Amino acid sequence: MSTLNSAVVGRAELGLGGAAILDVGTTAGTVAAGDDDRFSAAAPWVFDIATYGAVGDVRTATDGAMTSSSAVLTCASGPFTAASSPVGKYVIVKGAAANGVTSLVTTILSRQSNTQVTLAANAATTVSGALVVWGTDNTDAIQDATDAAEAYLAAGNTYAQVYTPPKPHLIAGPLNNTKSGNGQIVFGVYSTAANKPILEFRGESDGAAAVRHWQQTVPQISGSAWISAGVFASTGAQTTNINADGNPAVLSGPTEGFGYGVAALYSNIMPVIRNMTIMTTHSSFGLTYGAANLYGCANAHVENLGVGTLGTVASPSTDYSSPGTFGTGLSVGLLLPAPGNNANVIAKNISVGGGYTYAMFITEHAVVDRYMALYCWAGLVAVGTYAGSVGSVHAMLVLSASIEACTNELYIMGAGSSGIGPIIDINQLSTESGTPNIAGSSAAAMLAARGIVRLTGLFTESGVTVGNPCGIKLINGQVPYPVRTVTASTTVRVIDEVLLVDATAGAITITLISAASTPNQYTIKKVDASVNTVTIDGAGSETIDGAATKVLTTQWETVTVIPSGGNWYVVS
Repeated sequence: MSTLNSAVVGRAELGLGGAAILDVGTTAGTVAAGDDDRFSAAAPWVFDIATYGAVGDVRTATDGAMTSSSAVLTCASGPFTAASSPVGKYVIVKGAAANGVTSLVTTILSRQSNTQVTLAANAATTVSGALVVWGTDNTDAIQDATDAAEAYLAAGNTYAQVYTPPKPHLIAGPLNNTKSGNGQIVFGVYSTAANKPILEFRGESDGAAAVRHWQQTVPQISGSAWISAGVFASTGAQTTNINADGNPAVLSGPTEGFGYGVAALYSNIMPVIRNMTIMTTHSSFGLTYGAANLYGCANAHVENLGVGTLGTVASPSTDYSSPGTFGTGLSVGLLLPAPGNNANVIAKNISVGGGYTYAMFITEHAVVDRYMALYCWAGLVAVGTYAGSVGSVHAMLVLSASIEACTNELYIMGAGSSGIGPIIDINQLSTESGTPNIAGSSAAAMLAARGIVRLTGLFTESGVTVGNPCGIKLINGQVPYPVRTVTASTTVRVIDEVLLVDATAGAITITLISAASTPNQYTIKKVDASVNTVTIDGAGSETIDGAATKVLTTQWETVTVIPSGGNWYVVS
């Protein structure tokens, strides 16, 4: 061991060979250092945001306190150390903004101590025990990396990757529409006549889609993360922006605001988002930006993505206790390509942690594998048409969806082409809701919708509702076969199939749901031997074989009715 002070002798006596006997250097016969350009040149298609100056230094505290009309922020835990250099960084103080906007977004103007800083804006509301998030603004650095990747594609290459290291990166820049998009980070338009390139935004680890634990007092920020400080000052400001430029998002391709995704016009690109977390500022009115808008892109592949606002569930901050309020705004967590796309839309392992008006827009040709949405006004939006897009004509498939604590589990946005669609099959829609609900943007959209949804989980059967007559078949996954025993007058449920009616206590009327577009058929059997009748009545003025009602008078008498043309017909 005494010879180890000589690197050459030590390597030889230890019996090492190959690269282990070489010195680090840049000349022949040396080993390249970790930052040697011979490494970076080996993958010229990778554009690391750190290379362009991005700093993953986001920090959080859960004991923020501010007084209304004051710019002083205190945190008793003392996170504002001199070493962390907080001055000049952007800060989000949840709860300190006006009602509905919720989160105060500004910069740190000065530091008084480890426990106190002064911000560049006053609080609109007195708050204590608040979540505070702050860090360096990386908008320019990430956009520079994206621009460089697009320049690489423009040079004739077919694939480029914007890489985000596994650290939390704040994005505080304004919305940018210079590339026909509406995002803090944008990518541009690609010719439909040219080869379709692939632009991938990639991070590390599928754990980015990890589900927040209900006892967490901090947001779920995992792996390679972008955290947006964007929020609108009012519903009017949000609406004006959407009408002008399309739905805003942290990451955006060309949008419907500039005609992309409208009338079958697309940017001919395949964006890929993989192994990323994208979090946005929390607003109780749904005024935050979305995570990603791919609506004007021809294709899309999204895999291992976690999105949501910076809200928390754990007491004392119960930011998601009233998901209906998110319907005040128009935020969309994730927009997939518009109807009429080029038959390649994949979403795998997607978690939406809550805080949006619409958790995700799913469009024709899409295949979704493992999707979760919590605490949104609409948990999953099936798009027939939206913002001038062509009407959908092809179907979409969801293999497994876990949708909880959403006002509407499934929402139909617009009618498909020729008044048919969207067509959606959901193999498992698991929920714990007492009132699982399907709603839509209009009665016409609900009538046009088609497909099959199998409801699973411990939902309340009597609470299943459909906002308007709807062409989607709901299957009750709680029971081995959908048989319900009835002992009093009732209206059939959308998840019913067979009703065993016991009229022993008195005559019973079974009222059918509207025959308009419903995919349901009902079998009704009188099981008692009494003289009391069972009357089957159509909804409103709808008829049964041309008559107002159908009456069962004897034990075991059975009738099966099917809908057609807005009325009911007996088939057995």
